[in-house]
Amino acid sequence: MNTSPQQIPALVLSIMLGLAAPVINGCHSDGKSMDGPDSLYYSKPSVSENGTIITFPLGSIGLQQIKTTTLHKGTVLIPVIAPARVVASIASTPGSATDRLILFESPDVTSLYSQYRQNRTNLDRTKKNYTRAKEMYDNHGATSKELNEAETDVATAQAAFEEAQAKLRATGYAPQELDAAASGNAWLMCDVPESELNEVQPGEEVDIMFSAFPGKKFTGHEVAIGDVVDPVTRSVKVRVTVPNPNRRFLPGMFAQVDFGDPKNGIILLPSSAVVRVEEKDYVFVVSRPGQFQRREVILENTNSDTLIVKSRLHDSDEVVVEGTMLLKGLSFGF
Repeated sequence: MNTSPQQIPALVLSIMLGLAAPVINGCHSDGKSMDGPDSLYYSKPSVSENGTIITFPLGSIGLQQIKTTTLHKGTVLIPVIAPARVVASIASTPGSATDRLILFESPDVTSLYSQYRQNRTNLDRTKKNYTRAKEMYDNHGATSKELNEAETDVATAQAAFEEAQAKLRATGYAPQELDAAASGNAWLMCDVPESELNEVQPGEEVDIMFSAFPGKKFTGHEVAIGDVVDPVTRSVKVRVTVPNPNRRFLPGMFAQVDFGDPKNGIILLPSSAVVRVEEKDYVFVVSRPGQFQRREVILENTNSDTLIVKSRLHDSDEVVVEGTMLLKGLSFGF
């Protein structure tokens, strides 16, 4: 489809049209007479309006090489596949129904999260110590020095806690989300191309295919979309969660996530109907019996043998799906 234009010798085009058949006693080799109505069988099509209109006499041999299909609007599921990997697994801490154990793909993130939790615990402890020291001071059970020391401990712990929060955010994890993470789930990080980000909807259901479980599909949900576009890959980070009660999805596992959704009112065009010339796409539309109009179209790829029509074709248009190369040669004069 994406071949650069090359001139086709006139004899080759004549053979395609059936005009070069040998003549025997005033007839072509297939017995058709060269005179009278049968001569239409071998008539050359006319090309007008700078190649945009091609007209075959009805009954012409050239029409036998052309097949068409009628376009219709419909609903189609177009896959939007993004590579992904498991970046974290959340499980309940043994012996505790409320505490969570988060295993990260990155040892650095694991260390930062551990430091964050320690600093949070230390901050809670220093706040309690300060409250107790304040009560004792108010009741003459503690000195002002002890109260000041308790207040200083709170300020120091608060600064360390905020620093740990900032380091976690720098890795792409919001501390509040980690605190609220439900056990029995795994998190995946996807790289969605910038051009397909419009297909990602907040909270949408997605299909997940893990390399470790070929042939199986799992259902997850989109939970967060990144704030920046990677300048090198032109992709955006999208986080997905998937139930992982048996902890079979391990941090570091590779997967593919499908963000595709059904689309209504879509016109799909067979790729065999399209010819490409000088980086532009064209189809041939039936304007009346035996006549075809070349039309430039705007299309979108679906990663299959069909294309989405974006403009310049309509519901019920009849387009050529076989014989397009013949029409291309006639239309562009190749």
